[in-house]
Amino acid sequence: MRATRRSLKRAVLLNLLAPVLLLAVAIGAGGYLTITSVVESSHDRLLDGSLMAIAERLAVESGEVVVDMPQVALGMLETKTQDNVYYLVATDAGPVTGYPDLPLGRMPAVEPGQPAHWDETYRGNAVRVAAVSRHVYGVEAPVIVAVAETRLARNQLRNEMLRNLGLAEAALILAIAVLAWVSVERGLMPLVDLSRQIDNRAVSDWRDLRPLDLSDVPQEAVAPATAINAMFERLRSATELLRRFTADASHQMRTPLAIVRVHVDLLRRESSDPELRDTALAELDQGAERLERLITQLLTLARADESAVAAAGGTPCDMGEVIEHVIADRIAGIPADTQISCLIRHRPLPLVSDTVLLSELLGNLLDNAVKYSGAGGQVVLSARREDDMALVTIEDSGPGIPEAERERVFQRFYRVPDRPDVPGSGLGMSIVKVIAELLHISIALDRSPDLGGLRVTLRAPLAPLSPIPV
Repeated sequence: MRATRRSLKRAVLLNLLAPVLLLAVAIGAGGYLTITSVVESSHDRLLDGSLMAIAERLAVESGEVVVDMPQVALGMLETKTQDNVYYLVATDAGPVTGYPDLPLGRMPAVEPGQPAHWDETYRGNAVRVAAVSRHVYGVEAPVIVAVAETRLARNQLRNEMLRNLGLAEAALILAIAVLAWVSVERGLMPLVDLSRQIDNRAVSDWRDLRPLDLSDVPQEAVAPATAINAMFERLRSATELLRRFTADASHQMRTPLAIVRVHVDLLRRESSDPELRDTALAELDQGAERLERLITQLLTLARADESAVAAAGGTPCDMGEVIEHVIADRIAGIPADTQISCLIRHRPLPLVSDTVLLSELLGNLLDNAVKYSGAGGQVVLSARREDDMALVTIEDSGPGIPEAERERVFQRFYRVPDRPDVPGSGLGMSIVKVIAELLHISIALDRSPDLGGLRVTLRAPLAPLSPIPV
């Protein structure tokens, strides 16, 4: 079952609306408390007005408290909800007028003249009670005046205000959601355009590896878009390397293959002549050897280019051991009259490098030194520590390379003029250059002061001393 992909648009909207909803809940809670307080205080003031209107009519006649109930005292409490209103005037001797069973037991202890309010249940209904104690001239004990009103009008007004608040919040949230949707649509439009660019590449021409246009890409999307461009660049480099490798291989293989074909044809026609047959076989052997060497070098160059694109890491190794292994691997193929010397002045010379590529680099330099030294030549390899660098030199007694040609020899298939007697394809130094750049090794060419031929100097950064894997 295919997993549902996350929607960036939905995630942004949720992140926008979640705080809005929390804020709406907080506003609703605050609105509820505010509305309840306003409704209660406004109706309590009406109760206080009715209460004070009755209290102002208290009097004493013949030593007894009497009250002249004004019509306005209870009329001001009339509402459309037809709330019931109850009142009571009482002294310590008992009720004077009103509803004698009106409960006053929960009346707070307040100063005389200050109205008190509390909620009560009376005759099965929730009521709001307001009461005040007044001192009347001629009566020693204070007189209690109380007015109670059912809560129908209060509840209705509070519910209506809360409903209006809820509708207003709902409308506000809906408006914010619509505006947020439009804003997110517009904000993500550059990502849609970027996606369209990529889709057009896939539909129109999948080989189009030009960088994407990032001029309108927002800052938050620059990193992945840049990564896509970097991937395109790596793909383009890899494709170019493959194309160049194919072209180079096809071009360089024609000559040795042509030699092989010519001599095979010659053998077929002149197989009776022993001398001609031996010459043809020798030429065939040389052509096959050249072709084998060329294929090996092309594959090495392709691996080096591929490693440069992949930027592979390295492993701990010792430069001295790598040099000794390279010499040991090639010693059987070196002419017997060529003198090879190796001097490792300091041990160890720790590196963090790719030992396969490093061996290929040193092997190509050694092969070139032996080849160009000629019969009876001399080759000297040395390695030593210089500050934080490993310094390796390969010197030969050959003709060397003119100073004007020392940069050009690193070009692929370039050979120094006037060297037709030395076989080769012009790939050895190209391989050395590619591997040296990949392994962060500097390379310099000059004349050997001792042997008179070419001196190649390599400088590789040393690694901290650590155990070298056996």
